[in-house]
Amino acid sequence: MTDKTNDNKEHKNTAVADEVDVSQTPEQSPTTPSTPDPKAPVPEQKEPEQKKSASSGKILAIIAIIIAIVLAVILYWHGHNQALAQTEQLNRMQAELQQQQSRLEQAEAAQSRTLAAVVRNQNSTSEQLEGLSHKLLDLDSKRPNDWMLAEAEYLVRMAGRKLWLEQDAVSAAMMLANADERLAALNDPGLTPVRRALADDIASIKSVKKVDREGLVIKLNSINDQVDKLTLAGIIMTRADAPDFSLSESVSDWKENLKKSWASFSDDFVTVRRRDGNVEALLSPQQHWYLSENLKGKLLQAQLAVYREQQEIYDSSLTQAEQWLQDYFADDSVRQFMLEQIKQLEGQQIKVDYPEQFSAQERLQQLLDDRLQRLLTGL
Repeated sequence: MTDKTNDNKEHKNTAVADEVDVSQTPEQSPTTPSTPDPKAPVPEQKEPEQKKSASSGKILAIIAIIIAIVLAVILYWHGHNQALAQTEQLNRMQAELQQQQSRLEQAEAAQSRTLAAVVRNQNSTSEQLEGLSHKLLDLDSKRPNDWMLAEAEYLVRMAGRKLWLEQDAVSAAMMLANADERLAALNDPGLTPVRRALADDIASIKSVKKVDREGLVIKLNSINDQVDKLTLAGIIMTRADAPDFSLSESVSDWKENLKKSWASFSDDFVTVRRRDGNVEALLSPQQHWYLSENLKGKLLQAQLAVYREQQEIYDSSLTQAEQWLQDYFADDSVRQFMLEQIKQLEGQQIKVDYPEQFSAQERLQQLLDDRLQRLLTGL
């Protein structure tokens, strides 16, 4: 409405201005200059400025409309894209929710099947346990002596572990004797072959040569403690008589005194000694430390060989230690003691041949299996 009113006003002003110009402008000849009429009215000068302001307002209005349209389009496009993204995200979340729900249903179904299988197995196991408990009650009521037979078989197995794992022949023989006492208490003539086999096993264990392993290890340890007290073998030189450098008080002996002074002066710089025979190079302190540690290592190796029953390693370790003592260390009381102890330990038999198995163990196991089988079958 404002734009139309301004256009009408502008049109009217233009018409009025034309009339004024026509009415107030006289016809002039080309030769006669026009003289202004002092009584004529002065035309208005504000019409061009009003035209400019009206046209600039129209342009601004058009620009504002265009900007509003562009902003509206941008906002619509942004809202449309955001709505599409939200819709897509919602669809994706719905699909994931459906998948999770499907997996949950499958897991619940699998869990139900597993639970049903566990219940069935538990029921079956309960039935089996109940049947076994009845059979065990029957075993307790009908054959109470079979428990003593099982105890004897257990003692025989423990004796085998003591003998082959711990090399304890004394404890193994005692356990076999206890197993024989259990069989004797049963007073069953059918167990005579088993008792005879037990007697043979006890005799085979007692016939094994006993090795004092603890005593051997203690002796080796005492030898090892003396290593740090050893002294390296060195070159012993005979002490020569000290020359006489005393000067005479007589003036006539000035030549002899000069010789003695020169000899005393040069003796502090150069010393020459002679020794006949072969001379071996001395060991450095670092080599001495390595030699002592290697000697200790050989003695420790011999100790381990005693426990592991490694006869060859035991003999070679003692032989090497003895050779080093004789070659590199001084002949004193410490070395003599160590050599004497090594001589006593050499030749000791540390390897023992134990029986590979007990003949009574297999007989007892077979006897228990037969009686259990007869009980389960109801014979």
